Amino acid sequence: MAAKNQVTIKQVAQEAGVSTQTVSRVLNNRPDVAPETRQRVQQVIARLGYRPSAIARGLISRRTYTLGLITADFSDYFFTQVIVGAEIEARKHGYFLMLSSTERNPQDEPEYIRLLTERHVEGILFARPSTEPDHRHLVDLLRNEVPVVTTAYHIPGETLTVVDVDNVDGAQQATNCLLECGHRRVAMITGPANWKSVSDRTQGYTLALAEAGIAFAPDLVTEGDWSYRSGYRAMQELLARGQPFSALFAQNDQMAIGAIRALREAGRRVPQDVAVVGYDDIPAAEYCDPPLTTIRQPMREVGAVAARLLIQTIEEPGTVHGEVLLKTELIRRASCA
Repeated sequence: MAAKNQVTIKQVAQEAGVSTQTVSRVLNNRPDVAPETRQRVQQVIARLGYRPSAIARGLISRRTYTLGLITADFSDYFFTQVIVGAEIEARKHGYFLMLSSTERNPQDEPEYIRLLTERHVEGILFARPSTEPDHRHLVDLLRNEVPVVTTAYHIPGETLTVVDVDNVDGAQQATNCLLECGHRRVAMITGPANWKSVSDRTQGYTLALAEAGIAFAPDLVTEGDWSYRSGYRAMQELLARGQPFSALFAQNDQMAIGAIRALREAGRRVPQDVAVVGYDDIPAAEYCDPPLTTIRQPMREVGAVAARLLIQTIEEPGTVHGEVLLKTELIRRASCA
């Protein structure tokens, strides 16, 4: 129940000497307010302790100022970073997030979409990077002109706004780091084949080798599933093949750390015998033995940019930004001498 002496938007308008519409524009961070007027209204809001009612705001505007966000796994470090970045950015613009997780089961997505649309979210952000073969539910959203932005998720044949990192360039940086140290036989552990980031990182690896005049060697490449265990097993497989290599590019840090353990158990020193570069810069990368050279991804920024573009699409219907790529950064540590 509301407090009896709760300050109203009308009182704020009267005190500031403006209309209630102007106060509403200030609250919604609209650009069409003179700076001195905005400052005066904000000062009155702070002095009176005005707190806008979300329910009243929605009834007046017929809007919910709510965004849906569907992700694959709340426990994953990078999905979490995307969510944090998106939530902070949405709040800056007066929007709030309604979160849902498929727990890496994309078959649950249509149900989550139904639940979110029933609650009148104004747009949906999909924070998952794997491209699933069945994306009819996403296509239906686009056909119904529901504002949609994805992070690293592409739908073949469809034009939509996608925010991603430049994985081709990131993998080139990782591979070049090893090549610049004099390595010519560079092995690679990839992630699952149905992820676009995997094909992009493989492309970056191949381009770096080609630019150095080194032929691609399929026997030096094997696949993992992003986990520590899969990196450990993938390295055991590479060693069992008997093909010589002096460096490894693992397409994520967890697999790199698992591979380092397998190398150590096989009597190989890192970086003296095998130099290792990972990808992601997870918190554990700095503290593993040896500290891991890796590619840092700006995942909070990915979430912030995705939320900003989704809000722009909501407020400017028909806006499509295509693919927006953010830059990665090579973090040099002791695993690559």
